[in-house]
Amino acid sequence: MDSLVAARQPQFSPKQIASALMVSESSVKRWCDGGAIATVRTLGGHRRVTLDGLQQFLSQSGRSLSYPEALGLPQLVPQRAMAIPGSDDYQQRTFREALSCGDEATCRQVLQARLASGRSRAEAAEDLVTDAMHGIGEAWECNSLDIYQERRGCDICMRLINELRSSIAPLPDDAPVAIGGAAEGDPYQLPTALVELALREIGWNATSLGSNVPLESFHQAVHDCAPRLVWLSVSSVSDSLMFIARVNRLAEQLGEDVPLLVGGRGLSESIRPRLRYTAHCDSLRHLVELASMMRLHVAREMATY
Repeated sequence: MDSLVAARQPQFSPKQIASALMVSESSVKRWCDGGAIATVRTLGGHRRVTLDGLQQFLSQSGRSLSYPEALGLPQLVPQRAMAIPGSDDYQQRTFREALSCGDEATCRQVLQARLASGRSRAEAAEDLVTDAMHGIGEAWECNSLDIYQERRGCDICMRLINELRSSIAPLPDDAPVAIGGAAEGDPYQLPTALVELALREIGWNATSLGSNVPLESFHQAVHDCAPRLVWLSVSSVSDSLMFIARVNRLAEQLGEDVPLLVGGRGLSESIRPRLRYTAHCDSLRHLVELASMMRLHVAREMATY
């Protein structure tokens, strides 16, 4: 019966599949012989791939046809699973699933519900965004999601964080200045945006310089802004030796009067001991605790003048 169904389907040669995928014919033959692509044989012993077999291969491999016209087909899109790993918490699960689907309205509703439960803006955002982006990143690495979904999720989270930032009452003119960001080679925007939100919420006039910023630009920003606090969000380090040298030069420039707070999953055990900094923060909550104490110290200091 299966052979009769296969016989009624369009069948393609390895050469046609190779043209549609933009790979070599030998690669396609190797996939056929290895079982990656389900294959039938003609009476003459030639390999042929049915439409079902091709669709199954695309779904399992995450590939798509570069030139479906070579097969006389429209674009075949792999069917990806949408289950995103993460916390069992209902709100977190709802948020990350909505984020993976690009459902910004639901993400906003869940965030507002989180705020209504008594959490601060930074706590609510960190709880939802961190869990969701870790899960989406893991799903992307496992080929359960496409890269566009990860990028879209990041953009939605940035918009939500910016909305929370805009909802904070204007800070007084004498609010102490804090600056920070992610260094060159570190493209992750969300961690430093969350730090900015958290610091502004407790009274710091905080500005994130963004991600992938050369540390030389931090030096210039310190000169221009005269901050009372500097943070460095570290999610990824491309060149550890250069990173260590440049962070240590920044710490030297800041001296003892301006704290340098560092944190992030990119600070490995081989990097951290070699860095100069005031404090390492294990979490956003830890950073808020330290920055709150530093804010009080700055206020007392300013009161003496």
